[in-house]
Amino acid sequence: MNKWLVIALFIVLSLDIYSQNTLLLSSNVNSWSASSLRSTKYGQSRLLFEGSGKILNHHSIIGHTINGRKQIVFHENQDGKELFFIVKSRPVEVQLNNTVKQLDKGSVVFLLPGDEVAFKNIGRDQVEIYEMQMQSSYRDQQRGRTAGSSFMMDWYDMEYRAHERGGVRQLFDRKTVMTNRFDIHITSLNPGISSHPPHTHANEEIILMIDGEGEMILGEKKQHITTGDAAWVESMIPHNITNMAKRPAVYFAIQWN
Repeated sequence: MNKWLVIALFIVLSLDIYSQNTLLLSSNVNSWSASSLRSTKYGQSRLLFEGSGKILNHHSIIGHTINGRKQIVFHENQDGKELFFIVKSRPVEVQLNNTVKQLDKGSVVFLLPGDEVAFKNIGRDQVEIYEMQMQSSYRDQQRGRTAGSSFMMDWYDMEYRAHERGGVRQLFDRKTVMTNRFDIHITSLNPGISSHPPHTHANEEIILMIDGEGEMILGEKKQHITTGDAAWVESMIPHNITNMAKRPAVYFAIQWN
């Protein structure tokens, strides 16, 4: 075979592999219940989405189901990803470095590269958690460590501020190894109420519904979102959410830049 043809074929294959590994995420509601399951030694896992965005070259959300008396351990080396976890259902025992605490539904854990966390189901019923992975081609270890260490935050320690549409819990707004700003709050939205008129912003965003049912506007389409689902919102895409149920809808709003 002609050597130039071989070189050309190698380049095409390399570009194809690269494009598969860096699939650009588009605005969409990603279903917890419709995600394909994979059996694990601790229970099951499911991939809600995986790809790249404007800031992060790898971004994914994985759902883990932990069977009774089982545990799952996460450890990233200094060159690994940043990890963010949300407890989806039922209390779970969490060991972060040398600290052990029981966290309830809605609680969170943030893990810097180089640290370790273990989630142990000390009961008999299944426990579910989300794992969010973040990786950037530009990383600043010193920036992340200066902003603070890895941490756990219990749902009952989060301050709730009521407003006319429901209420909000502002979790944190900080620098990380991968991002210049990582901002998370939890909104409680009353029945029949919209979060706001459809609006846009430069930051990409994840809306993760931990309780309730709603309708999301994402650009020119409307999509149903329910408990467990995670929506990816592209930069400058008009979006909002309306609570379609008869009880409050509770969801995480996650942004970064």
